[in-house]
Amino acid sequence: MLKNKGFTLIELLIVVAIIAILAAIAVPNFLEAQVRSKASRSVSDLRTFATALESYRTDHNGYPPYGWEDPDIDFSPATEPQFLEQHWLTTPIGYISSAAVFYDPFRMQAPHASWSAGEEKWRLYNYVNWDDVRYKDNTWVHELYGEWRLTGSGPDTWRFNDGIVGPDQRPGYAVIIYDPTNGTVSVGDIYRTQKDPAPKSFD
Repeated sequence: MLKNKGFTLIELLIVVAIIAILAAIAVPNFLEAQVRSKASRSVSDLRTFATALESYRTDHNGYPPYGWEDPDIDFSPATEPQFLEQHWLTTPIGYISSAAVFYDPFRMQAPHASWSAGEEKWRLYNYVNWDDVRYKDNTWVHELYGEWRLTGSGPDTWRFNDGIVGPDQRPGYAVIIYDPTNGTVSVGDIYRTQKDPAPKSFD
C-alpha cells in the first residue's frame, strides 16, 4: 500500500520564511531603483527643456513666458502657477517634439489634498522666467539663478514654491536641493538653472 507523500508543516513554514526574507531584500531595492529612474528622468527632462529654452532665446531674443494662459482666471503674481506652456517650444518651431509631454515623474499623483488629480498642469515641471516684469527689479534672483529656473519636485513630491508644509514638516518655501547621497528618497527639489545645470547648494 502506497503512503501519501507531502510537505510537513515545518517544511512549509521554512519555505514561507525564505520567501519573506527574499521579498524583504528585493522590494526595497526595487523601490529604490524606481526612485533612481525617476530622478534620472527628471534630470534628462530638465536638460531637454534647458536646451530648448536657449534655442528659443537665440531666435526670439528672450525666453518664453510662464503661467496659466486662461483669460477667465485672474491669478495674482504671488499665486500664479509657474510652469511652461509647452506650445511656446513646439509651435511654430519645434524646439522639442510636439508629441512629447513633460510631466514631473514624482508628481503623477496628487501630493496633497488641495491638488486636484484632474488639473494636469500641476503635474508639469516648475518654470520661472526671471526676466518677467514681476521680477525684473529683483537682481538677487539673476545672481542666483540666471534668467530662468526649472524645478522638479524630487522623491518627496513637494516643491519649495508650493508654499505649504510638506510631510517632512519642512516649509514649502524652503530651498532644499535633492542629493541622492543623502539617501535615495531624501527631501529636496531637482533644479536646473541658466547659471548652473546641476546646482548642489544655494547657500
